[in-house]
Amino acid sequence: MKKISRRHSLSLKLLISVIVWVTGAIVFTGYALALLWQLENAGKDINYAGSLRMTIYHMVTLTTQPNHQKPLQEQQDKFVLTLNNLLKSDRNNFIFPNNVKIDDQIQIIKQYYQHKLIPIISPSNPSNPSSRILTQTQLNTIDEFVENINCLVKLIENQNTQNIVWLRFIQTILIIMVIFTAFSAIYLLYRFIISPLTRLQAAIQQLSLGNLSERITIINKDEFSVVSEGFNKMADNLQDLYNNLEQKVSLKTIALEEKNHELAILYDMTTFLHECHMQDTVLESFLDKVIKLGDADGGFIGLLNKEKTALDFLYSQGLPKQSEIVKKCYFSAHCFFDVSVLPKNPNPIYIQTKQNNNLQLSIPNCIKVAYDHFVIFPIWHNNNEIGMVVLYFTNPRTSSEHEKQTHYLIKTLVQQLAISVENQHLTLKEKQLAILEERNMIAQGLHDSIAQSLSFLNLQAQMLEKAIDHKDYNRIKQNLSFIQKGIQESYEDVRELLLNFRTKINHTENFEEVIQKVLKRFKSQTKIAIEAENFNQQFFLTQQQQLQVVFILQETLSNIRKHSLCTHAKVTFTSDKNFTMRIEDNGVGFDINIIKEKKLSHVGLSIMKERTDKISGIINIQSVLQHGTTIELIIPQS
Repeated sequence: MKKISRRHSLSLKLLISVIVWVTGAIVFTGYALALLWQLENAGKDINYAGSLRMTIYHMVTLTTQPNHQKPLQEQQDKFVLTLNNLLKSDRNNFIFPNNVKIDDQIQIIKQYYQHKLIPIISPSNPSNPSSRILTQTQLNTIDEFVENINCLVKLIENQNTQNIVWLRFIQTILIIMVIFTAFSAIYLLYRFIISPLTRLQAAIQQLSLGNLSERITIINKDEFSVVSEGFNKMADNLQDLYNNLEQKVSLKTIALEEKNHELAILYDMTTFLHECHMQDTVLESFLDKVIKLGDADGGFIGLLNKEKTALDFLYSQGLPKQSEIVKKCYFSAHCFFDVSVLPKNPNPIYIQTKQNNNLQLSIPNCIKVAYDHFVIFPIWHNNNEIGMVVLYFTNPRTSSEHEKQTHYLIKTLVQQLAISVENQHLTLKEKQLAILEERNMIAQGLHDSIAQSLSFLNLQAQMLEKAIDHKDYNRIKQNLSFIQKGIQESYEDVRELLLNFRTKINHTENFEEVIQKVLKRFKSQTKIAIEAENFNQQFFLTQQQQLQVVFILQETLSNIRKHSLCTHAKVTFTSDKNFTMRIEDNGVGFDINIIKEKKLSHVGLSIMKERTDKISGIINIQSVLQHGTTIELIIPQS
């Protein structure tokens, strides 16, 4: 906003005008009030001066009276006091200068009184005052003295008249000032406030009627000029918007389409990268799309090796044929450029092929001949560099805004590529870990089911060999029967393991159907009566939790089949705050304390414990000899 100078400020002018007017009013009103006080004092002085004549005549009369000394002295004191009061009244006027003539006249009266009048009124024979007769000379002296007093009265009256004239003059000036102030205020108010407001109101009305060409003529340089200038700028903007509305809408539409296009590219690329594709397919398709997006003439994608010292050449497009011959050694032998000299940040790096670059990169001649420059987009994820995307351009770099936006979009896409590559690596590691875990489970299952059977068969084979040596046919027949049962049991164990590990939960078979199939298979294999309670209800388990619950149920039923010698089993499901699976049998049971004391570990129990820990569950095992076994699995809802 334009700053207003002090000399043009309307508020400052109004403030100065008010201060000047108030100062003038105070000065003239105070002067008039002082004149009124002076007139009041002048009236008193006239009375005092008039009383001097009466006092003189009174003193002259007292000189002929007996016993006049005391009254005469009182009149003399009164005369002197009145004369001093007149002198003091004239000299105590602080506003108006002292009247020299009045002061001189008072001094004349005072001296005349002391030198000429006192000898006359003082009796020569105090014992006989009635014999005193004033001479003509003395009477003339008294008359002359009274004339001096009359002269003093006239001087005071003249001073009083002059003050009255001044008072009228000041009152006239006050009236003129009030009238002038009123007309000046009306004029200035109209010129500096009403007129600019009227022009502003008229301009606003014209603007509201659609006359966008209306402008306010700036006359002064005060606050209203700033308002007028602001109005004119607003009108200019409105007129520009109105006249160029179509063009501006078109530009905004183009910009919006570009943004939508960029967002669509980002969305499509992100969706593609995070879908389940092979890494080779992802990188090849990504390079093709990025080359088209950046309007490049070629490019390649390379990922860093484990030591992060060189690049493994993965995919290229549009590179010269000469480079195809040496692409195997580009990065491992650093014949293209040394990745260690590149800046360690995710920002794009611009390299001119025909100029010396600050990074001292060694660029093959085939690249220098074919391209003008290339851009390196480092692939970073979690502050870790994992590779780079390089785009080659034959045309010189323009450094336009469109190019900057495109490269920024490519940088964003490269970041998404980094996330996709890392996710694929993590997925691969997760699959490998899952395979290792399942292999461990299979190994434990084989050890628990088959290894013991094979050990039993080995023992029976040794006993059979001894029976053959001793030609004990009854023992031979018994051992062959045991071996046949052991082989059949091993077959059933292997078959059960295969069926258990083939169990899966998907969209074709849900959790309830898989549980029913497991129970049905157990019943058909063992002829043991088994029932399920509270099974038809909603469970909050995830798919991974459901699968582990099925595995734990299978392992428990396998132990029941092999060890419990029961005739009845029961599986109960509850799902309130927590999910609970309770498996009970009426078999022979076992002593848990003996197992703990002897530090024995049943492989089947350890497998169930591992699977329970994997889903953050709790497993409780209770067993009493000859009273069955109860296994309870609890999975918290949180």
